[in-house]
Amino acid sequence: MRHLRLPPARWTVPGLCLALAGLPGIAAAAPSPAAESEIARHVDKAEALAGTDLKPPLFLCRADSLAVVKDTLVNGSREWVPPTRVFDNISYIGNRFVGAFVIKTSEGLILFDSTTSREDVEQHLLPGLAQLGLDPTTIRFVIVTHGHWDHFGGAAYLQQTYGARIGLSAADWDLIEHTPATSPEISNHPGPRRDLVVNDGQKLVLGDTAITLYLTPGHTPGTVSAIVPGREAGRTYALSLYGSLAFPAGLDPTERYGGLRAYRASVQRFARISRDAGAVGLLNTHVFGDGGLERLAAERARTPGQPNPFVLGADPVRRYYALLDECLQAAELRLGAAAP
Repeated sequence: MRHLRLPPARWTVPGLCLALAGLPGIAAAAPSPAAESEIARHVDKAEALAGTDLKPPLFLCRADSLAVVKDTLVNGSREWVPPTRVFDNISYIGNRFVGAFVIKTSEGLILFDSTTSREDVEQHLLPGLAQLGLDPTTIRFVIVTHGHWDHFGGAAYLQQTYGARIGLSAADWDLIEHTPATSPEISNHPGPRRDLVVNDGQKLVLGDTAITLYLTPGHTPGTVSAIVPGREAGRTYALSLYGSLAFPAGLDPTERYGGLRAYRASVQRFARISRDAGAVGLLNTHVFGDGGLERLAAERARTPGQPNPFVLGADPVRRYYALLDECLQAAELRLGAAAP
């Protein structure tokens, strides 16, 4: 297993992603009565798995789930969440649609995603870090979960300004580099220069912190997910960070996405990885999609002695991935009905 380790010397170098917004909807044709019955069965299972504590991701079971993501992109991107420390070593800076999780280590900061643009970095990420008492000159790594502008948009600035190492999978480096320079995704959000290539099972080690990275294709050809340690009051909790949210609009892989079949296989595999890691919490940089937005609000309102709302327990983590699996099966049936 490969390891990434940065020497302790300080560096002194001076959101549905829009890429999917133009794709066709999942339900391009009406399913047959038999397919509708099977779809309803999967949706019912997902609702049962959601219980009372996992309602937010249920929108993924809807035929118009992409419209929900688009609406949140348009409206949620305007509403910035107060910078929030969710564990002693983990904070969120972003809006209601997408943001960055900041991991503090003994030798600097690791970011998951980079906000959407240089403007977001300057107007929100940097002030947010200052408010949380974190120094942007200590940003060592930015792990971009996948190659869409709402995740990599601020990475080039962080790379050029602070010498941050930028990591994506090889497939998603290709995705960024093969997107035409004239497209709005790149012309308005220049990508970082190719740097670290994340491999499946790779450990990112910085100071006192080790994060394990996994390739979970589906939303894009090489989406990256991770098991992240969250620390609070002397305890460490394994957290399951899934690197994507919206379902792709095709069953099979293309240059732009990994396909629904790959997405489902990735969800099933990462559910096992999360279980084996003892994961008791969930993270997603699209905080509106997994209940993170509600947990952030609960964290800001938390009083001393109350439990951390991000520590859910092993069973909710299991149910979350099982819920996604049911919604993916419903989406596959809808696409099958839409096929010629």
